[in-house]
Amino acid sequence: MNDHSHHPVGQPAQEAEASRARRSRPYRNARDEYARIRELRQINPIAAHLRERRFELGLTQEQVAAAADTSHTAISRLENGTHMPQLTTLRRIAAVLDEELLLCFQRIEDGELEREFAAVLL
Repeated sequence: MNDHSHHPVGQPAQEAEASRARRSRPYRNARDEYARIRELRQINPIAAHLRERRFELGLTQEQVAAAADTSHTAISRLENGTHMPQLTTLRRIAAVLDEELLLCFQRIEDGELEREFAAVLL
């Protein structure tokens, strides 16, 4: 007689995550960093995006600061959500992270949302 009430192989996602976290320091570090980024996204989406992108590229704040011709303190304050640099500095930081800084103009026209994007060329 066949038993059709079998369970899938493996463990629930939450248990698997906890198991990986116990075994792997890099996994724990990445999990913790992404948790901080999610919290920061609620306060300052720009800072969260830049911090996440730097983490994805494996760059340190010092490396980004040097390449963007700014201070480590400025990068740290930006990523903590306590400082917003001038557009020229923000554009340089974005370039270091292989991204282009865009501005968005938004308006309601005839009841419809219209958006226009423009690159920051300062």
